[in-house]
Amino acid sequence: MVAASVLLAPVASAAEGELATVGLVSSVQDPAHRSASSAELGDGSRVELVDGRNLRVRADPGGSGGHPARYSVAAMNGTLSVRPTGKSAADRTGAKLPLTATGTVRSGLRTATATASTYTVKLSITHADVRSKLFYVWNRKTWTSYAVNSDTAGGTASVKLPPGDYFSVALHNDWLEPSYLLTRTFTVGSAATTVTFDQSAAKETAIRTDDTTATRDSSAVWISVPGGDLAGFAGGGPEKVYVTPFSVPGVSLRLHEVLGKKGSSASVPSPYRYDLTHSYTTTVPTSPVTAVRTSALAKTVTKVNAPGTRTTAYLQSSPSFGEWTGVFIGGSVPAAGSLTEYATPGVTYSRLLNYGTGELNLNLPDRTLPAGTSAGEVLGAAPLQPVRGQWMGSQRYYGKISLYEGNAFGDVAGHSGSDFRATSSYKLTSDGVTYAQASGLDSSHGLMSSSLPSFERVYALDQTVHRRVPYSSLSTDVRNEWTFRSGYAEGRELPLIDARLKVSGLDSLGRAAAGTVRIDASASTRNTAAAEANTKVTGLAYSTDDGTSWTDLPVAADGSATLDVPATASFVTLRVTADDDGGGSLRRTIVRAFGGPATPSDETVGATRISNVVVNGGKPVELTDQPLQYFQAKFTATDPSGIANGDMYLYRGSYASPDAILYGTWTATCTKTNATTSTCETEFAYIQPRWTLGRNSLAGTWKAAVWAESADGTGHVDLHAAKSPSVLRDATVTADASPEPVTKGKTITITGKLSRADWETLGGYHGYVGQKVMLQFRKKGASAYTTVKTVSTSSTGGLKTTVKASTDGYWRYAFTATSTTATATSSGDFVDVR
Repeated sequence: MVAASVLLAPVASAAEGELATVGLVSSVQDPAHRSASSAELGDGSRVELVDGRNLRVRADPGGSGGHPARYSVAAMNGTLSVRPTGKSAADRTGAKLPLTATGTVRSGLRTATATASTYTVKLSITHADVRSKLFYVWNRKTWTSYAVNSDTAGGTASVKLPPGDYFSVALHNDWLEPSYLLTRTFTVGSAATTVTFDQSAAKETAIRTDDTTATRDSSAVWISVPGGDLAGFAGGGPEKVYVTPFSVPGVSLRLHEVLGKKGSSASVPSPYRYDLTHSYTTTVPTSPVTAVRTSALAKTVTKVNAPGTRTTAYLQSSPSFGEWTGVFIGGSVPAAGSLTEYATPGVTYSRLLNYGTGELNLNLPDRTLPAGTSAGEVLGAAPLQPVRGQWMGSQRYYGKISLYEGNAFGDVAGHSGSDFRATSSYKLTSDGVTYAQASGLDSSHGLMSSSLPSFERVYALDQTVHRRVPYSSLSTDVRNEWTFRSGYAEGRELPLIDARLKVSGLDSLGRAAAGTVRIDASASTRNTAAAEANTKVTGLAYSTDDGTSWTDLPVAADGSATLDVPATASFVTLRVTADDDGGGSLRRTIVRAFGGPATPSDETVGATRISNVVVNGGKPVELTDQPLQYFQAKFTATDPSGIANGDMYLYRGSYASPDAILYGTWTATCTKTNATTSTCETEFAYIQPRWTLGRNSLAGTWKAAVWAESADGTGHVDLHAAKSPSVLRDATVTADASPEPVTKGKTITITGKLSRADWETLGGYHGYVGQKVMLQFRKKGASAYTTVKTVSTSSTGGLKTTVKASTDGYWRYAFTATSTTATATSSGDFVDVR
């Protein structure tokens, strides 16, 4: 997200007890700090261009297990254009990013300019209901591209073209529906013309395996042309993709698919994953479906650890074809479990692992696997800690220092990671003068200091990172206290000390059993040769009360120490210190670095309190089988200093290892009602039960975990089961009374069916068997129904009973909710008795 930069006073000051901001706060887009340029789209998501060749979209719906969103992409004339295929015009607002990052391939592409002889060409998609589309046009000899205004209604658009031979693509891509890449070659002579794209002539394209249990989780399909432009992306979720077969020299159809086990979901993820690619170059056959054998693929087993609690995880990837290519797609994977991965051998994939709402992510290295079995890897192992990313961290820029330490949540294996819900503060001082200071920054923002003395001197940098999030109970606070020497330099990385901690014996949730664990600590100094720096670990300490009290550990020469984890510890906090021969030092504290053997309990620190927790207005949450479902929840939080923030989520099962989770799509909004009290509200949006939950057995009683933090930072409350709302399968019931009309005293037969939503693979509504349903009657002119009898549903959910006709009125069936299924009442069916 691009945010405007604001230059604030370059001197320290204080107002109403708040920390002053010193320096320039801005979004981090310098490639030295971040490998992706980014922009915001109309649907609230953010698009990033990673390393100049891969597209990554951070979309809000992922947080509640929503269906993957779709985006239309055009890479033309050195600019990447991205537009969501949303339902409303506002949602479809797009963004443009320059293709200038490292690794971008450009080879003589030319932009069309106006000429004296151009003719109107009407482009039209036929045999289709078109709500959104995007047209692309290139000259087939020069591969000059021509921009087409595709924002017109319906399936048509126009472009002015000079005489010549052309290749054109029409992308028709609507959410939850099949998508199409329709192609045409045509010639423009000396007159206007119309070019049609026949959707009915398109053929399904796919990559299929001999594993009959596998099905598509997500896909990206695009067309690349000589010179590096592309048209795409079709696909997105599991829906089918169709393409018009073509034969054009140098043009390729690219397919990337991720497959998982049929019936898997975010709550019950697939135990395996297929990451497959295929290209058709020059000629796309009449049946563009390729089959692969599992035995011919690359295979590896990946262990995915969870950050202290079982959460959802989403593994994304994007293949490299040696050109600007690809968008990240993926599927749910087991957190705190193992994943068997199969991939197209010899293809390099960029990868990204997201947890929970998608805001905690690990940046994984590109990977190329050969055919056969390769060694596996471990992702997300605790302690989650600062790991310097691919690009440089904080730097000296001539007379100022640029501060950016956004990768605070990397794993033990050295994968850098960040959390967009975490907030950071920085303070840079020297000899009692503050040169940079700010708080409340997210991981996409850095801080530029005010002007510094040109001569070398010692500086102190204090950074704290704080988060309280539903998808991680570990590394809630990270504090780095550095000293270092710096003088006037041209873009030189600061010689900050990095430390790495590894704890043996932790389980896949980052928890230790009671007993001895080994801690291995190492340290190095940035931008300094190891022999020159002579960086060494000088101390290790631990705490079981979040840093209130500490116990020092004896440190061996190799930086290791042993720790006897008490049986009463829920969490263990670690502190490491290090220094080097250049006068640099580090003291790093990781609060709740790993979990202990004791089950975490509710927490109340200080005077912070929570009350009045209400989910869905106090009514059961009733979910159909459809996407885009929504409900709200709220609570009241109080503290003498006021409330800084709060949030909540719902879970089914145990707190530490839930069976399923519903996260708020965004962080809760806490609105101050007076100096001490706030009302915090959160929204659970984009819920698609078949994808989010995936199991009917998850219906029933859930729990609400709720927390809040005080404004002065001294208090918080964390309630693990503040409320027990019901999350139920929606139900419907019908009633049909006959005959109509009927003679008084004759028999009336009332039939119907009780059905409930299926959250599993079949979807839809299916009969609810063996249930008691009330037959009710309301006399004509009366206002209330009375129960006549109780009828049981059949083996198909059917209802049938008879009564004697006595008077005009309405007959209906009424079903009372069970522990898993919502109340349902049919409409009344009127019978005229004569």
